[in-house]
Amino acid sequence: MLLLDATRKDGKLDGEIKWSLAIHQMSEHAPRVAMQAALGLPKGPTNTMLATFANGALVEVRFRAGFDFPDTLRVELRDGVIDGTVEWVIGPANGALFEYAGTTLLPKVFKVPKPWPHRLTAVFVKGKLKNTTYFAKDGTPIDTGVTSLTEWGENVEASTLTGYIERGDFASDAARFFPKAPRVSKSGSEKVRAVPAGRALDDVVTGGGVPSMTLAFDFDSYGFDCKKEDLYGANDDKYVGIASDGSGEMFLLDVTTGEVVRYAHEEGTVAPAFTSLDQLAFSLLRVEASAKKLIPKAKLSALFKRLGLTMGSALLKEY
Repeated sequence: MLLLDATRKDGKLDGEIKWSLAIHQMSEHAPRVAMQAALGLPKGPTNTMLATFANGALVEVRFRAGFDFPDTLRVELRDGVIDGTVEWVIGPANGALFEYAGTTLLPKVFKVPKPWPHRLTAVFVKGKLKNTTYFAKDGTPIDTGVTSLTEWGENVEASTLTGYIERGDFASDAARFFPKAPRVSKSGSEKVRAVPAGRALDDVVTGGGVPSMTLAFDFDSYGFDCKKEDLYGANDDKYVGIASDGSGEMFLLDVTTGEVVRYAHEEGTVAPAFTSLDQLAFSLLRVEASAKKLIPKAKLSALFKRLGLTMGSALLKEY
């Protein structure tokens, strides 16, 4: 089993190298990782890579499930940063998609729509993403063109946030912002219905009025029973799930106060997020729209600041 095939020039990696982190037993893992670090090799979505170095500088790397498999990820670099083409067969990623010498590529930078395309090709210039093209499995390009929203609540006042869901504004905005998006299909939650705006939100969710938003926080975790599921750090009957980002970060409704907290899955902690479901619904819908370039991020950031939606502002920086 080939583990490493590398050439050097003047003591530096040069030319194409082949590397596999494959192990027979767990005791081999730590020394293999240590060797990877000592050699200064990049990290990616698979344990096998083919990398091209020029006088010690990484020029290109391709990650594969095995040497005889097709590429899962290909990255071009120049002067230590991503520069050129990135090709990725889209799939789940735990953390960074690619790491090398201080350069990190996070999957969320691509803002991949759902249902996921099969593959994407992206062009970077000096570390900055310039454009992305998505492809179906048969190689057909996927049109993801969007049209900016002309009316998205830029002039809303803080006093009108209360009642946002009960007036029907949430359902109306969701339909207008994302008319073609699939709808979330979830059972109702008696816990949610017990708080202000909860009954109205539950009716929207069960009535198919909430879009599957996919980029920022989604409502696919709506009704999550934190006590029954023994949620680490939030195993409490007062918490019920409302939304999540697909990687374990969730918004939980505190049914004793009607407020919403943000749950961090790695730490198992909760922190204040929104004072009401109205604030959450108003913010998440617009964060998603901004992530899909339907709303100018700068103007939305100014609106959140004016309304005192601190969590909304924080989410904009993430998405």
